[in-house]
Amino acid sequence: MQPTFITVLLAALAAIAAWQLKPEQSQSPPAPPIVSVEEMGTLTTLRVNYANVIEFNERLTQDIPWTQWEFRFGGTRVLLIARGECLLGTELALAKYVEVQPAQKMATLSLPNPKVISARLNHDAKAGGSYFYTVTNNGVAALLPGTEGQTQAMNRALQKAQAELETSCSKPELIAAAKTSAEAVLQPTVSATGWKIKTVWR
Repeated sequence: MQPTFITVLLAALAAIAAWQLKPEQSQSPPAPPIVSVEEMGTLTTLRVNYANVIEFNERLTQDIPWTQWEFRFGGTRVLLIARGECLLGTELALAKYVEVQPAQKMATLSLPNPKVISARLNHDAKAGGSYFYTVTNNGVAALLPGTEGQTQAMNRALQKAQAELETSCSKPELIAAAKTSAEAVLQPTVSATGWKIKTVWR
């Protein structure tokens, strides 16, 4: 039985030696972390200042009974010096990798197109915000809400200015500028991990 024991022992030692000398398989590095990017939430990359002059007329009329006519007996004409700002940004929670090359440590990051995050008029005239003028036959003068017609004219002028503000902030050139700013922020963030990334928009 002695030779048999020695044979088994040698075989076991040979197996252990072979296992220890077996080269380890190289492991590809994992994809660059996207969690840190997602946790940033909405990345605001562009602030746009808005200023415009809005003219609005609020007519005061009275329907003439049993006719299709109306009697106009006055109105309010206002000028709104509209000022505000809008912010454009990218929803980073929707970012994802569409192509990863671990061996070259290169990846393609897909991002949703920037959009208007907020658009608001500044209603504080004393702080450089929006303010009103009334237009009369004698010229223009500062307007404070007095009659119901004046109040309606001011509110509708503000609604018109808000709509124009939102439209202005969605211009293609501003979206393109927001993309450029987002890439300027994200490229160094991900590249710090040792990866090279390419950004695509969807």
